[in-house]
Amino acid sequence: MAIEEEIKLTAPSSATLDAVAADPLLLACAEQPATPARTFLATYYDTPDRRLLHHRLAFRLRQEGNGGLRANLKGTGGMVDGLSRRQEWEERLALPIQRWGELPPGALREQLLAIVAPDDTLTPLFVTDFQRRVVLLQWGESRAEMALDWGKIQAGEAVHPLAEVELERKAGPFAPIQAFAAELIHRHALVPSQRSKFGLGMSLLGLDGEE
Repeated sequence: MAIEEEIKLTAPSSATLDAVAADPLLLACAEQPATPARTFLATYYDTPDRRLLHHRLAFRLRQEGNGGLRANLKGTGGMVDGLSRRQEWEERLALPIQRWGELPPGALREQLLAIVAPDDTLTPLFVTDFQRRVVLLQWGESRAEMALDWGKIQAGEAVHPLAEVELERKAGPFAPIQAFAAELIHRHALVPSQRSKFGLGMSLLGLDGEE
């Protein structure tokens, strides 16, 4: 298990993300140029009776570039003005699964099977489909991964457009990352996010996915 610590900022458009990527403020602390855009397609799942949501957990399967899948389980509470700290478990899968008991041995499987039955089926909730560019940033001992995401979240016919900046702490103190985020907000009219991608997806379903 890891603790994910990140800042999420909502952008008005993909053009704003282009401006952020070209900002001299970013270029001055970037370890390397932004990566080419990659597609991230993921489906979020629960049990038919919403047991994970009841325990404030979010589970997704995301397609990997090599044809495999990455399973991810996160806590769903705790976002305040764009800042979130969440427990997180991850595991790579070689093949899709239909039941929770088909997950490979490990901490993620143990965490889930403490809540759901092995024979329970994975019930899809919604899909996230977006392009991502990544930049690694450094300020002394502090390092962060910046993700520039644009695309959509879809639940049935309901769609929410997505354009956001994520700053995830990788090492060192968090304060320089927060100061950098505050400057980006000022320079690019970004807004601290009040909901994660999971929370936005749940709102499309008319459900409350997080605080």
